[in-house]
Amino acid sequence: MSKVKHYPRVSSNKQAEEGDSIEFQDKRLRQDSENKNDEIVKVITDAGKSASISDEKMKMDYKEGIFSVKIDIRKRPGFMEILDSINDSDWDTLKITKWDRLSRNTIFSQLMILYFKMNNKEIIAVDDSNDALVRDILGVLGQKEIEKLKGRIRDVRQYRFEKGMFPARSPYGYRPIKKDKKVVGFKIDPKEAKTVRECFNLTISGHSYSEICKRLKLKPQQYYNIIRNKSYCGYVSFEKQERKGTHEPIISEEVFNEIKSKK
Repeated sequence: MSKVKHYPRVSSNKQAEEGDSIEFQDKRLRQDSENKNDEIVKVITDAGKSASISDEKMKMDYKEGIFSVKIDIRKRPGFMEILDSINDSDWDTLKITKWDRLSRNTIFSQLMILYFKMNNKEIIAVDDSNDALVRDILGVLGQKEIEKLKGRIRDVRQYRFEKGMFPARSPYGYRPIKKDKKVVGFKIDPKEAKTVRECFNLTISGHSYSEICKRLKLKPQQYYNIIRNKSYCGYVSFEKQERKGTHEPIISEEVFNEIKSKK
């Protein structure tokens, strides 16, 4: 009998909707522990956390014979709690449903498996093979899926940009126009557009950002996101490229440039 901690995790709402919810994982983990007479010490979750660990987020350093790796996992408070208790003697095994619930990054997964082993703990996936070779293959496939998904997303955004549309989510002041569940354009949201115009007009009139935020009930970052966004005078941008958009401008290019010249 093992003393186990369960770690059900979803990184997006889509995963939850597609049958990989916290509730489903929790049920599978409990079934496995009950069947094996394992003692469940604690269930720790990271629900709805978008905290993918890419190679770019890893910091590696070499100095005076010491090679070190730093990985920021602060967006996973649940997993931080697990690591904080790694030396506790009241548990010995961490259970997950599948290896990609730990991470789709094979380097991170391998490091965690090794770190747990060094601290007399182990990680077990109840719905995946725990054979090292199979686990590595699953990890690589997981990374490939992410890379393909990122590539598809970039292609869609590039296509939208070339068509003069917002590549991603429309900025405050606009709403998407959908046809057959596909975004075909963007229209002005009258209420939000009024706030946008007032932001620019009040700024030109010499009001401070704090006065404008208080008057329009905006946070400082919202205010700066508005007056620095060239989308409002009819442009779209993507990966440092810029072109005229097909959406209707909320302000004139002259107004935008007047504020830009003051900043």
